[in-house]
Amino acid sequence: METRILLILTSLNLLDYLDRYLVAALGSLIKAEMELSGKAFGFLNTAFLLVYFLTSPVFGYLGDRYGRRLLMAGGAVLWSLATSLTFWVASYPALLLTRGLVGVGEASFGTLAPAYLADVLPLPRRSRSLGFLYLAIPLGAALAYLVGGFIGKHFGWRPAFLLAGIPGLLLANALRHLPSPSGDPDIAPEPPPQPYRSPLAAARALWRIPTLRLVTLGYGMLTFALGGLAFWMPQYLEKAKGLSLAQANYLLFSAIALAGTLGTLAGGILGSRLHRLTPSAPLWVSGLGLILAWPLAALVILSPRPAVYLPALVAAIFLLFLHPGVLTAVIVSVAGAGLRAQAVALNIIIIHLVGDAPSTFLIGWTADHFGLTRGVALTLVALALAAALILGAIPHLRRDLERVQAPGQLQRPGALRGPLSG
Repeated sequence: METRILLILTSLNLLDYLDRYLVAALGSLIKAEMELSGKAFGFLNTAFLLVYFLTSPVFGYLGDRYGRRLLMAGGAVLWSLATSLTFWVASYPALLLTRGLVGVGEASFGTLAPAYLADVLPLPRRSRSLGFLYLAIPLGAALAYLVGGFIGKHFGWRPAFLLAGIPGLLLANALRHLPSPSGDPDIAPEPPPQPYRSPLAAARALWRIPTLRLVTLGYGMLTFALGGLAFWMPQYLEKAKGLSLAQANYLLFSAIALAGTLGTLAGGILGSRLHRLTPSAPLWVSGLGLILAWPLAALVILSPRPAVYLPALVAAIFLLFLHPGVLTAVIVSVAGAGLRAQAVALNIIIIHLVGDAPSTFLIGWTADHFGLTRGVALTLVALALAAALILGAIPHLRRDLERVQAPGQLQRPGALRGPLSG
């Protein structure tokens, strides 16, 4: 049962990230046809993310109370339809509208899938299984660059969106038929209703957890870097390194498919296996990976020599993709069973608010005024801050886990110190 659940969720997550990164992979063609500035093009991603993180708390609140499966399935249908409809857009406002609809659909799945998976898994196995779920990030992004490079070169940018939306409609039906945890005796029950009267009260309670606060802010800085690089790197490789759009997309496809996949798997496996030595293992894996990745990312941005920046790109991607499973495992664990979906929703809001929502726009603005190299180099500052924040959460983790642990279960935050509802 666990394997089936993982395969369905991971497949949908892959399509989620394929849809998300197609705009970046086809950026030059979209900009040329619609005559967009760097700022306007960057705002396409910002608009998507604004809708994504603004609707996430709604789905988190509903999912913690009424179940997760049907909301996830409905979200998959919505984002898949919106992606396909992009084929017919005739103006920049219409393109913004379809990206916003994709954001609503993906907010449902992105918020509830980690919480649903945590419902069925004990704490020591979460890093590994969430690492498997987040294989979709490098694979989906890599597939977007592959599809964008091939279809964009031969057929233009519109058919890529039409084709990308169809598989999600089929998988949404399979998602709808996943078992409810409360109905399966072999897995944990659905989280009980938690006492907070509103999403805002729950968010305030969650934000009081030091580990969750620091990890979320660190994740946000990491998202600033990863989101900005993913969105602008195809054009950067074109303009700064002299590659064609197809060459840039194929290079990113190869590097992310190989190094990103291995990094995500390695992070999840290390986080689970080292957990028996210390519960802080997930944070050590992510934090040390960021420290090692920083000089490699600098070489990718600043070196003009392929013999230097190509291996640095592969190694940096491996290290930067250690984080998704391990950090999400920490967030859902310190939140407790009754607030998992809302913890993920809060994480989504913060990481995109301080992360890739502003980064794609700021890089575009900086590129318009000071050159694309300086714009892309903003990500190096964010990576340094990410490492400091994530490693800074280590002293708090054990205490925050103890607050939500009862024998074999995770309870709501504040259970050992009284209610925190507002």
